[in-house]
Amino acid sequence: MKVLLVSNNFPNSLEPVRGIFTYHLAKSLRKKCDLEVIAPLPWIPKAAVNRFSSTHPFAAVPYEEHINGIKVYHPRYLVIPKILGFMHGMFMFFPLLRLIKRLENMRKIDVLNAHWVFPDGVATAWVGEMLNTPTVITGMGCDLNYYPYLPFRKKFIVDALNMANMITVKGKELEQTVMALGFPERKISVIPNGLDFEKFSIISRKEARRKLHLEHAGPIVLSVASLDEAKGGRYLIEAMKWVDRQMAGNPILIMVGDGPLKDKLIQQAIDLGIEKSVLFMGRRPHEEIPVWINAADLFSLSSVREGRPNVVLEALACGTPVVASNVGSIPEMIQPENGRIAEAADSKSLAPQILDCLDREWDRKAIRNSIPRFTWEDSAELYMEAYLRAMGRVKSR
Repeated sequence: MKVLLVSNNFPNSLEPVRGIFTYHLAKSLRKKCDLEVIAPLPWIPKAAVNRFSSTHPFAAVPYEEHINGIKVYHPRYLVIPKILGFMHGMFMFFPLLRLIKRLENMRKIDVLNAHWVFPDGVATAWVGEMLNTPTVITGMGCDLNYYPYLPFRKKFIVDALNMANMITVKGKELEQTVMALGFPERKISVIPNGLDFEKFSIISRKEARRKLHLEHAGPIVLSVASLDEAKGGRYLIEAMKWVDRQMAGNPILIMVGDGPLKDKLIQQAIDLGIEKSVLFMGRRPHEEIPVWINAADLFSLSSVREGRPNVVLEALACGTPVVASNVGSIPEMIQPENGRIAEAADSKSLAPQILDCLDREWDRKAIRNSIPRFTWEDSAELYMEAYLRAMGRVKSR
């Protein structure tokens, strides 16, 4: 079976951890089918490449490359944020169509699978419709529970999902979201992300802190997330101000990740007087994340919007309790024996849950055993089933 996986959220030579979960899926799918990846990137005029290369590192990413043996194409598409954001599906469609036509001439393509509904899924559905190629659209999170409510996007998204032969989503909550848009359950397949249980396993906190050269002996709360509006880092920092006042032992918050709000969050910690208790570590290699999780007493994700974040499962697989927001599919993962749920965008709800978790003795093995042993190979197997169903299904026009 020849499969083209389309997603702007995929690693490239200059951003090796971009879309790392899509990469892990692709690596497992490649064992089961002939897979190539199309990872569109924003177009930058040649005259601006040198001037803006530090701001836009993807300007230097080649059109074609191999990422650990996976052939990846990077067609460029016009990006005009905010004002014409709703047109990005159309802007992506034309370069995508040209490339897929060229690949189709080399070998027949059996299935197109777009990961991220807008603009990737919209553009891919149009290509599939034009070339009469079975199409699967995969919803990830904000693309389904947020984008349809932005101006002019809902019609594009609903039409694309209608054109698709199959729709896959990461969790049950997203399945309900798709059904609320008017699609029958029989057209939707719930396929969670997998997990590498060998990489994400329990090691002693003392050993993990030694590896990271962390000399802090008190409680550590860890967050691994992009520093942007959707991940709600400001609510976690606000909560840590209250935790710092209520708890002895000098608790600290370590934030791993980068993003557009980094400077604002640093200033927020200074304004709250807890700058010494909030450490910003920047983006870290994915191979290092299990060590950071094991070094922490508690993992926290204060997202305002989410799908089914793999980082929560990674924390639980390491035997680290989790406090996370009541959004997306997070409530499907958190149980009393492995963590607590807090209200989204509410530091007053988040802080007592963090204190409660830090004050408890947790059974780390029980936390690890609280999640299903669902691997990337399991996930790939379900995608193959979805592809076969898509190939046997007449398009809904």
